[in-house]
Amino acid sequence: MEVAYQKRICLFLDILGFSALVKSQSCEVVHKIVQDIKGELKSNKIAIGQIYSEPIATTFSDCIVLSIEADESDVEQASNILVSATVKMLQETYLNQRIALRGGMAYGELFHHRTDGVFGPAMIKAYELESQFADWPRVIFDQTLIKHFKDKARLPSIGFTNYGDGFWGVDCLNRIEDVLDQERIYDFETATGKEFLEMLQCINKITEEKLEDHYGNPKVYAKYLKLRDRIYSLLKRFNQSPPYFARD
Repeated sequence: MEVAYQKRICLFLDILGFSALVKSQSCEVVHKIVQDIKGELKSNKIAIGQIYSEPIATTFSDCIVLSIEADESDVEQASNILVSATVKMLQETYLNQRIALRGGMAYGELFHHRTDGVFGPAMIKAYELESQFADWPRVIFDQTLIKHFKDKARLPSIGFTNYGDGFWGVDCLNRIEDVLDQERIYDFETATGKEFLEMLQCINKITEEKLEDHYGNPKVYAKYLKLRDRIYSLLKRFNQSPPYFARD
């Protein structure tokens, strides 16, 4: 086997609140949650492989590393595929398992083998974004990635968010936001519009429950508070504000 770096897009994900989960739940419950997340990862990994180069995934403890090979000229196309799959995984994991993920994504040199591990500058950059700056459930992009599409408002298949704090990225709401933007012209009366409004309300409900669960734990509470701010901005934008909101 040749041991050499490849140019790859690297996604580093962390399961938010995993330590608290281990402390409060049985081994069986934690194992099922991890397996469910791996199931979401596997389905998205298969989808990526069907339309682009075969991705490689590695899981350890509460972390997931997923990468795909991409030449400089292919970074935007590869990013479109990986970012779309990432949003889908963030959304489905939060809705189905009520587990939040946060992470970083970078492009550069990476050694990633199915059995011999993963390391390299791209992983370090992605990990640093996750550990130092992804301070709530979101995936933020490194400059090595966004320079390939920074002049665009969105990727071809998915929108991304300028969070206003110096970072661009995605979260569990980007696909919902994209669909509801399109459904506004129908006043959300189509089956799709109603379905995605229900998803938004469900994510809001889960987040409110998370805030109740973590009251008294300011470190975790603050993370879900920022996610709730993002949810509330969409609820107001799509005229779905709870009754205790003040209308503009």
